[in-house]
Amino acid sequence: MNYANYARLHAQNLPDKICLIERTPATGLRRTLTWKEFNTAINRVANYLKKEFGIKPGDYVMHLQNNSLEWLISYYAIIKLGAVVVPLNFRFVGADIKYAAEVSSPRAFLLGSEFLPVVEPVKDELTTVKNFVCVGAEVGTGMVDFNDLLNYADDSEAMLEVPDDTDLAMMFTSGTTGKPKPVLHTHFSLNHTAIGNGMSYFVEKNDNYLFFLPLYHSGTMFLWAPFYATGATGTILRELKEPKSIIEALAEEKCTDVLFVVPIAIGILNAIDKGDIKLEDYDLSAWRYMEIGAQPVPFDVMKRLVETLPCGVSNIYGITEGGGGGTFNLYPDEVLVRPGSIGKPTFGVEARLVDFEGNDVACGEVGELIFRTPRMMKGYYGNPEMTAATLKDGWLFTGDLLKTDEAGYYYIVDRKKDMITSGGENIFPVEIEDALMEHPDIDDVACIGAPDERLVEVVMAIVQLKDGKNLTAEEVVEFARTRLATYKLPRIVKFDKVMRNPTGKLMKPQMREKYTGRKEAFKSLV
Repeated sequence: MNYANYARLHAQNLPDKICLIERTPATGLRRTLTWKEFNTAINRVANYLKKEFGIKPGDYVMHLQNNSLEWLISYYAIIKLGAVVVPLNFRFVGADIKYAAEVSSPRAFLLGSEFLPVVEPVKDELTTVKNFVCVGAEVGTGMVDFNDLLNYADDSEAMLEVPDDTDLAMMFTSGTTGKPKPVLHTHFSLNHTAIGNGMSYFVEKNDNYLFFLPLYHSGTMFLWAPFYATGATGTILRELKEPKSIIEALAEEKCTDVLFVVPIAIGILNAIDKGDIKLEDYDLSAWRYMEIGAQPVPFDVMKRLVETLPCGVSNIYGITEGGGGGTFNLYPDEVLVRPGSIGKPTFGVEARLVDFEGNDVACGEVGELIFRTPRMMKGYYGNPEMTAATLKDGWLFTGDLLKTDEAGYYYIVDRKKDMITSGGENIFPVEIEDALMEHPDIDDVACIGAPDERLVEVVMAIVQLKDGKNLTAEEVVEFARTRLATYKLPRIVKFDKVMRNPTGKLMKPQMREKYTGRKEAFKSLV
């Protein structure tokens, strides 16, 4: 079934029920769409894409927008046609956008006007893009105003039925080489993500899911899936995401569920501790559930959340390749009893821990997490070797090292790779190292994760300068800024000799111990 079919069905059966609410705290603007209005808008945009741009099944369409009603309208319009949506990280710089276009060969590109300064310098290099659509007050030169799509005369049902295994989305996630990996999901995997998360989080028709984390991120989109499929409501928080605006949205829109990451959780807890937020001033009686994930959660943060918030707190785990957030879940009554656990596999997920030879490990022993579920990716687009290394005999090999206890609960021990997770974003050091090595005065460089109270980890760069050369930390960061997305920039720079073994490999465990006092890529606080 075409994943966009839920919008069509809800428009028929729940035409006047509120589907989406959009709040802009900075201006106080509030917009809403009923299910009928939402589906009509999707049809207008889809019919325009089909009839004016010639978008057909199997075509790729790039999508770069901040969270908004238009984000979701354009997303579902693309997939309603059987085309493949390519949602981009809003932190992507020009080089990232070019790379995504080289991989996906998109026919069209729908972008928010706020991204014109990033897109326009590389626009002419996106050679497969025949049509650009601009969402917002400013429309770039040679681009179509998204309002033309929203006001298109043809609002007839545009839905194309497609086989279940039809590609739906190409989601870019960081790769081991530092280049984003193009993960392909299908209508089958997204439908099963909606079912799996709906069954795991007890989603009901009258629920309201608040999302302020970016929709391009699989955790947000996949946790929204069961609300969308059920006919529930979604509340979008735009732009300003200060702690107070989040609590206000939860209270005023009667939201029932929300996804946090560690920095957001810490910001809200600190605001409550300082008295900037007084929970007793808000009616939060509808708020029953909060998931936190996207990175390991320090136990002291989890404990403060449980003791402070008037809702159930759940620790979750998921990866883009496996259907996003919620592949594992630790329910609210267990988070303090089993500190550090990510819980057990959720509905429709089977998991194992294996050694390097693929043999199951015993309880308490460390092994690589592998799992299988109908919500898994189809594979990495254009990379059969990487796909074969990740998907083996129906199992997805995550690269994460875990252990279990006697009751079957899972605990993250370390990462198989040297990935850094900062503020919920996955960062691979190789990309940063390669960028810094372009500086003429740098002889060698290594990047590791350093502990941070708010972001859990930040990037630390150990920089070895060429003889007789001098740089400041600020100059290193500014050099990186021209080549990397902001969230990948080093927050700490140390000038020292880079440690390598006799064969030339970076000795990252030794460097972590020297500069951070730990050997592991991540060390839980429990």
